[in-house]
Amino acid sequence: MIKHMIASAMIMASVSTYAQIKVTEGTKFTTDAPLEKDEKLVLADDYNSYMFSVINIDGLMRNTFPHKKLLMRKLDQNGSLVDTYVKDYANKTNGVLHNYLGSQQIDDNTFVAFTEEYFGKENRKEVFQHVFSKKDGTFTTKSIAKYSIESANKSGTTYVVFSENGKYAAVFNDRYASKKTDNINDALVIDLRTLSPLWTKEISLSSDFVEKSLTLTNSGKIVLLRKAAGWKEAYKMELVSDTEDKDLPYDDKYIPEKLYAISKNDNDYLVAFGRKNQAVTLAGSTFGTVMMYDIRSGKGVISTTNLSGSKDMSDVKVIKTIVKDNEVLMAVQQESVIRPLPTAMNRFPDPEYRLDTGVLIKFSPEGSVKQFVPLGSNPAGRRIQVIESGNTLYVSSFYPKGVFGNTGFSMKSFDFASLVPKELVTDYRGKNFFMNYGFTDGNLIRFVPDTNKLMFVEKENKDFRMINLYNFIK
Repeated sequence: MIKHMIASAMIMASVSTYAQIKVTEGTKFTTDAPLEKDEKLVLADDYNSYMFSVINIDGLMRNTFPHKKLLMRKLDQNGSLVDTYVKDYANKTNGVLHNYLGSQQIDDNTFVAFTEEYFGKENRKEVFQHVFSKKDGTFTTKSIAKYSIESANKSGTTYVVFSENGKYAAVFNDRYASKKTDNINDALVIDLRTLSPLWTKEISLSSDFVEKSLTLTNSGKIVLLRKAAGWKEAYKMELVSDTEDKDLPYDDKYIPEKLYAISKNDNDYLVAFGRKNQAVTLAGSTFGTVMMYDIRSGKGVISTTNLSGSKDMSDVKVIKTIVKDNEVLMAVQQESVIRPLPTAMNRFPDPEYRLDTGVLIKFSPEGSVKQFVPLGSNPAGRRIQVIESGNTLYVSSFYPKGVFGNTGFSMKSFDFASLVPKELVTDYRGKNFFMNYGFTDGNLIRFVPDTNKLMFVEKENKDFRMINLYNFIK
């Protein structure tokens, strides 16, 4: 009996020890902020993690200033800086322009970034992929597409988009076209698992519509959103693949503004944010209605949402998609635009974009909006993060700490079925852990399930610091 009691006590002590909060803080490190953009915490496990960023600056000093760099910083288990790997993707040839197009983690070991260069004197444009391997600690660069252009000012626009499942990337070259030129563009879809082309072809499009945006399905097909040329208020959705090129019919009274491709039951769907008609636009939001569209059947279900009707709202960013029990949950974040007033030094200031309110939207199995849960305001202008664990969602948000304008971390948990929020209070040294750290960007938050570790990188001006929280999920 005594042996059983001792054994039980030892088990309880072990469980208690495991459940205790453990926090480690890495040493601060300095970056070239605000020049560095698109910071992401990637390739994370219990031993190392990496922070990616890019410098993509043009200007009068571009031939001497380190303006075009991909950076990968290696952090150790405690979050301290170990090494920095740098890829300069701009050569030193005068007249050659370079641009960063986007990036994505492929698997636990590999990260890829895409850039372009265009040279008016040679009438060419070229797209490169830069693959970083944490195993080798190197960037490997490869040219994947070359296009002819008229000049640097008439080079068209290159887009890179990724599928929601992370398996594919699409490089779409929207060629420059005058009124007398046929609307022909170039499409390349890459299988990221092998880093080889899935399909590529020239696409001939009708000249009475122009390309507005595009998305990539989880099966590697491109869907274009196209707007009528001129002043006519008309839109069309067009699907393109190696074997298809067809219009996707939908309610002609609906005006899509943003497309996002997802999958459910191995079928491709589109979630379109937009508006019902022009009369609604005058009194409501450009993104005030949402359509769940079944690509295979060609049927769409349109629902009204409470997405902001603010005149400053410019876009909807999809943060995460979760499919469970034939229902679709989307975490989205509204983006607003601020147009600064002209000054004597800058008569034409660039608009400023910032992320705003986050929202959870759940669709029923039939495709209508079933639940709509706002996540509160976001004066910090940073991206939220959504972590899924079983039937529980953990969502990072903004927390006002006091009257002096300090901001902190807030983590709310949501049961998937009800989406009722519950403030997550993690006691650490007698205080709520999250409220004592600055609110970070969602791209700088990661969860490692194997060790139940939440990691995030604080950012304050040029200084960064990694925080690790063990036993995050009880």
